Amino acid sequence: MTDAAHPGTGALRAIDLMQVLRAGDYHASHARLRVFLRDAGPGDIDALAGDELLSLPRGASNMIEEVLCVISTTAFARLAVRALDLLEQQPSPEARAICNEVLAAASLQIAPALQPYLARLFDLAPHRGWTMEDWPWRAAQDEDLAFLSEKLVAGDPQERRKAFDCLLETRRPDAMTIAVNACPTLALPYPPAAYLRALDHDGPGLPLYSRQCVHLIFPANYLGDGSADPAPGAQHPSWTLPADAPLHRFGGAGSAACGLCGGQLHHLLTLPESAIFGATASRAGALSLEACLSCLGWERDVLFYRHGDDGLPGPLDHGAVTPQFPAKALAPTEVRLAPTPARWTWQQWGGGNLHRLGGAPVWIQSADYPDCPACARTMHFAMQLDSELPTTDEDESWLWGSGGICYVFQCQPCRTIGYLWQCT
Repeated sequence: MTDAAHPGTGALRAIDLMQVLRAGDYHASHARLRVFLRDAGPGDIDALAGDELLSLPRGASNMIEEVLCVISTTAFARLAVRALDLLEQQPSPEARAICNEVLAAASLQIAPALQPYLARLFDLAPHRGWTMEDWPWRAAQDEDLAFLSEKLVAGDPQERRKAFDCLLETRRPDAMTIAVNACPTLALPYPPAAYLRALDHDGPGLPLYSRQCVHLIFPANYLGDGSADPAPGAQHPSWTLPADAPLHRFGGAGSAACGLCGGQLHHLLTLPESAIFGATASRAGALSLEACLSCLGWERDVLFYRHGDDGLPGPLDHGAVTPQFPAKALAPTEVRLAPTPARWTWQQWGGGNLHRLGGAPVWIQSADYPDCPACARTMHFAMQLDSELPTTDEDESWLWGSGGICYVFQCQPCRTIGYLWQCT
């Protein structure tokens, strides 16, 4: 007897939920989906990852993303291969869009599972013309570099350019070197350094971010309506990663005055120096990350601070301004740090916990690395903070612009920290 014969079993629940999703009432079905994902067991959730998911209307794409972040890696890998097979069958535009979404998410979460299919993905080019088109190549192995190298020489102009982009997206030093060496033969509109910088590198093998990534884990009653994720129902797994024991001070008032408006700086986070400056940190003390939220992004695109031996900041930007948008301090609390598993090392804007320390930045616009005002060297990415942070004004949450991300950069030799934010 099959599961379908038993009302209330996981298989029947998944089938019924699919029917609700396909009905088109996305507000009602989304609410049911989130409750299902919160309460169902792993097998029930994996039952959603079938052909039915790929046949949903395009308007359900946001809901599909929520399924993809909680199904098992095994179920996700099977679904990604099925999406690839379906793309080769020239599906309808709606089905193609859903398959593209599945493969883009797989490229971030389970890229190694796509490695055997990279040659097929090269030809199909899901999300053609968008940055996520080349994401799968982050899983490239030596045989894949040989494939791209051949395309780089023998392909038509479009294939040669795509091979160049894919070689860079691998972020492997050897592959990036191959791409850079081929630049004179490709008639590119920009110098090689521009393409490397767009992928967070100063050169082959010279990333502008640390490989190690950790997530900030907030207290359960700090964000949104009392949960770590402002939305009800199931939470993205990155909100509830197992965190370490030490608590780190977050939010509250800063220690110094802004060099532009004279107001008190806003404290963001206090961490050990090594967490920001890396293993080469010259001191074992704590670093207090502070900025003027009233001036950052409004009065100056970037703000810089030099930290003294006590770890406290001194502003490097000076002037006399009256802020257009005076800001309250972030509500004080304490956070923990959670080592980031491989599945969430790469993320994109709009989903999950984007409060991160280390790893590659999640850009909203193009990559933007400031130069250190002291030594003129390119600063390295250290940390990012997402929007929707509570402030000391209980009626107001903090948004970076219209709801963007703040990026924190560091120059360890100069003990300088820089801040900027991006939004849509």
